[in-house]
Parts: sequence; C-alpha cells; structure tokens
Amino acid sequence: MVSTTTLTSLAMLKVNVDQGKDYLDYLVPFVLQILIDQAMDPVTDTGVRDHLRTQFGLEIPERAIQIVLKRIARRRLLKRDTGVYRVAGKLPNPGITARKSEAERHIHAVLFGLIEFSKATVLPLATDDEAAAVVCEFLAEFDILCLRAYLRGTTIPTIGRGHRSHIVLVSEYVMHLQRTDPERFESFQVMVQGHMLANALLCPDLHSAPKTYRGVTFYLDTPLLVQRLGLEGEPKRAATESLIDLLKKLGGKVAAFSHSREELERVLRGAADHVDAHDGRGAIVMEARRVGATRSDLLVTAGQIDVRLTESGIELEETPRYIDALQIDEKVFEKALDDEVSYFNPRARIDDVNSVRSIYVLRKRTAPTTIEKCKAVLVTSNAAFSRAAYEYGKRHEETREVSSVITDFSLANMAWLKAPMGAPSLPTIEVMAFSYAALQPPKELLDKYLTEIDKLAKNGKLSERDHQLLRSSTVAHEELMHLTLGDEAGFTEETVTETLHRVSEEIKKEESQRLTAEEEAHRATQRQLAEEREKTERVQKMLYWKCRRRAKRCAWIMSGAVGALLLLGTAAGIGIRSDNAVVGWLLTSGSGLLIVLSSGNLAFGTTVKKLHEAASNRCLTRCIKREAEATGLELSGSD
Repeated sequence: MVSTTTLTSLAMLKVNVDQGKDYLDYLVPFVLQILIDQAMDPVTDTGVRDHLRTQFGLEIPERAIQIVLKRIARRRLLKRDTGVYRVAGKLPNPGITARKSEAERHIHAVLFGLIEFSKATVLPLATDDEAAAVVCEFLAEFDILCLRAYLRGTTIPTIGRGHRSHIVLVSEYVMHLQRTDPERFESFQVMVQGHMLANALLCPDLHSAPKTYRGVTFYLDTPLLVQRLGLEGEPKRAATESLIDLLKKLGGKVAAFSHSREELERVLRGAADHVDAHDGRGAIVMEARRVGATRSDLLVTAGQIDVRLTESGIELEETPRYIDALQIDEKVFEKALDDEVSYFNPRARIDDVNSVRSIYVLRKRTAPTTIEKCKAVLVTSNAAFSRAAYEYGKRHEETREVSSVITDFSLANMAWLKAPMGAPSLPTIEVMAFSYAALQPPKELLDKYLTEIDKLAKNGKLSERDHQLLRSSTVAHEELMHLTLGDEAGFTEETVTETLHRVSEEIKKEESQRLTAEEEAHRATQRQLAEEREKTERVQKMLYWKCRRRAKRCAWIMSGAVGALLLLGTAAGIGIRSDNAVVGWLLTSGSGLLIVLSSGNLAFGTTVKKLHEAASNRCLTRCIKREAEATGLELSGSD
C-alpha cells in the first residue's frame, strides 16, 4: 500500500541529516534505484516522478527531479542526447536495500505499537495498512503553506482523508510514547524528520537560497506571544522558544508590533477575569487551571509583558503609521479573513488586518521571491489566517511570491533545513507541541459537553460538586478527548457518566497511591536517557555552529587567495611583468587561474561566488567529520 511505502521512504530520507550536505542529494539514491530497476531509456523527469510515486510513495515536483538528473549527469552517469538523458554506463549501487531494512524496522515498531494502543480507544486499528494511513494523515498536517513556489503542501501522495479523530489518535499515541517508550518514540521521530526533509524537495530552489535570514524581521502575532510566555502549556512554549532561538542564530530578527503587545495585554486581563468564572474557557484559562495559576498570577504577567518579551528575545516595535499609497484594501481582506477564520472577538480581526497592512508598509512595494529577501513577514500559528493572507496577496507584487503571513511550522521547517544539525531537537519539539494542541477539546465538542452537563445538573442527575468538577477539571477534558477522540458525533450522555467515573478514579488514585519503586526507577531511567540525549544534542549543536564559523573563515581565506591571484592574472594580462621570480610565478599562476575560471564560466557557468559557496560547504562537511571523530560523536549515515 502507498502509505506504508511512503513511511519507509521518509525514514530512509533521514539517513544523512547529520552530514551538513545539500538536501537534494538525499534524493539521488532513490533516482538511481529507479534507473536501475526500471531500465529507463530515455530518462525523463516525468517518468522518474511517476516511479517515485509508485515505487517509493513520494510526490516530488518535476523541477526537483530535473536538478537531481543534472547532478547525476555531472557525475557522468547520464549523458544528454538530443534533449533527453540516457544512461551512460553501469550505474553504481545506491545502497537502498540496506537503508530500507533499517527504515522498515522503525516503521514496523511504530505501526505495531499504534495498533496495540488503538485497541483501548474508540478507533481500533486492525492492520499495518490502516495504521500507516492514519500516520500519513498525521504527518500531512506538517505541511508548508503560503509560498507560491511550493507546488504542494506535502510530499505525501493524496490519500483518502478520514476524520479528525485520526489526528487525535496519533497525537495521543505520540504523547504516550514520549512518556513510556523512548526507543519507539525515537523511531517515530525518524519519520517526522524524514518528512521535514522531504518538504524541502517541494521547492528545489531552496537549495540555492542564502544560508541565513540576515536582514529579515519576523513579527510574531499575538497567539505566538502567548505561547512563548508559556501561557498555553510547556510544549507550545518550548516550540516557540526553539524557533526564535534558531531564527536569531541564522541572523534573523524577531519582533512584535506594538498593537500586538496591546492585544496580548487585553487577552491576559480578559483571561484573568474568567479563570475563576463558571463559564470560563479558552486555552489560557484551561492551562492556568491545570497548573494552579490564579487571577493574580495572570494580572502580574500582564503587568510584566515588556520585560517578559525582552527576556524572551522578542523586540517591541511601533506599528507602522498608515501610508495611503502602501495600504491594503482592508474591506477586501476582511472578507478573505471571514471566509477562512471564525472570530469570536471582532477586535482580533482588526488587529490581524493591522498586522498584515503593516507588513505591506515595511516591504515598501518590493516584490521578494524568497523569505530570505522579504524584509518582513508575520508569523502565526493560525493556518487559516495564513491561507487568507496568501489568497489576498496573490494580486499584489509585495506578496505575490512570498505571503505577508507564514505559519510557524512552515518557517520552522525551512529554518531547520538550513542547519538541521544546529537544531537537532526542533522536529521533536514541534511534534510535541502539535500533539498537545490536538488533544485540546475543539469548541464544538466542548460546547456540546458543557450543555449536556448543565442539563444533567438541572435535572438532578449530577451533584453540584460533580458538575463543577466536570466543568473545570482539566483531567475531565483529557478524558473527554480520550473517550471521543475529538469526534462530536461520538458524544453521548454516557460519555459524561464515563468521564465522571474516570475523573473520580483518577482523583482517588492521586489521593491514595504513591509511586511504586518500579515506577520511580523507570522515571529515573527516563531522566537519565533525557539527560544523555540533551548532552549529545548540546555537543552536536556546539560542534555544528563552531564548524560553520570555521568553514566561513576557511572559505573567505580561500576566496581571498583566489581573488588575489585573479588580480595578479589581470595585471599580467595587461602586460605587467616582474624580474622577481616569486612575483613572476604568481603573475603566471594568476593568469592561468583566470583562464581556467573564464573557461569554466563559459562551459559550466562557474563563478567565484559558486566556488566560494562550494568551498564553504566542503569545509563544513570536513570539519564536522573531523570534530565528530575527535569527540567520539556518532553521526548517522557517516561514510
């Protein structure tokens, strides 16, 4: 089945993530295997694309395949004849068989565990194919939005989408693995990282984009500010913090508009007013109840916003003033927002419009083709908001290629691709944040649940204590999601009864039981594993950024030497000579180098800039390997 094949292929893509290589090279073994298995003649990008779909379950754009075929041709394995490629001899074994065996081990462990886990839910899975299809649906949620250059949101082929309950099931499974089975959790992360790598193949031009975000300011919208302050749970806080840290290491600037800061304060004060209220709801309120935060705690946070944001690495900037010539049609954009986003607070729509029109002002009628050149972009956790901005922006030069709004995951994915070894834990953090959010009851289900318990209380079927417990307890909401998997249609009066029973049992358990010695030993083992993993990741990150700086210095030294020789070659070309033997040799060498580069430019488009970039990449790879050997750090897929 395509879904099982897809998961295996995603796991295989993970093999060389730690090598600092160009991610397009990850696709080369797959293409070579197709050329060997299918004996294609001639070799066409459409043919390779179709076989990638059927043989490996990956949907890759033709543009990416064209670049890969050119790279294989440069290795003299293909030759171009009358406009098409033909195999130019015996093709090397790409090693897919060995990779596939290792990948299938990860996949089997994950799918077997999911099938067993699902048996205790309302959505039991019977076969590997069913489990694989559900995991593919989950991974497809991690797509890249709002860049016109992307032809699809994900490399996973179109599959029959089931119910949202599939996403909730896998999210529960992920959280379960993280708590109880570190080894199987790591196997799941292999697929996630493979999918994030595969996302890069949707836009092959990313490989030539600058390696930094220098000159770009990323403005966080209010929900992301809430998450960074930890007001919607630790997983979301960790994900936002990791993204900010990576963006700044890559030279970007992270900021917030003054109107977003004002909106943040209003949101916090509103949550403080409802945290103890009978009808209080919302992510901030529920998280406050879960951790025992009080109204006063939220009000203190509201009074410390400026300090807290600064400590979080977020700069506050004044919202740009209105400039008539640079404004958007706010009524048209509001209509686009209404089509995509359901606003409970009309003021939130006004703030979103203000954020988008501010990005247009900051771009000042430029037409950037990449994120790296866009000057300013708004980052949101709301995919519907980003889609509305993208659709509106199609008719405007400032955002035709790069939307004014991008999702935090899309940005995290692209930033991680620039330095995967420099942020090894980011994919895991993103998955945990997504899973945590997916396990929060959706508004429709929560409304139905609250209406039902109010009715039961009014009819005398619930005591006042039980009614309050079901309404306010975060454990009750967790059990509600477990019993229904977020499916409103699966909610009945019996669901309330079972939820109350489970919450009561949980409370009794907390009051009457202590952790057993075995549980404590297990937790100690988990802590030790987590500490070792954190230590390894810390060393890996330090090694990567150290090697990156060293590679840049090495490349500039080499480029400087080449530049000096080219200047001497130019001097020799205009007739300058020297009696000094050393200077004469340098003039001759420079002249020869100038001829070689000129010929290379004519034949292959070689430039000093390309040589500089190639030298930097080569130095980075060699430095990483050398440092890894010196420190004893194991890198997956090392030669």
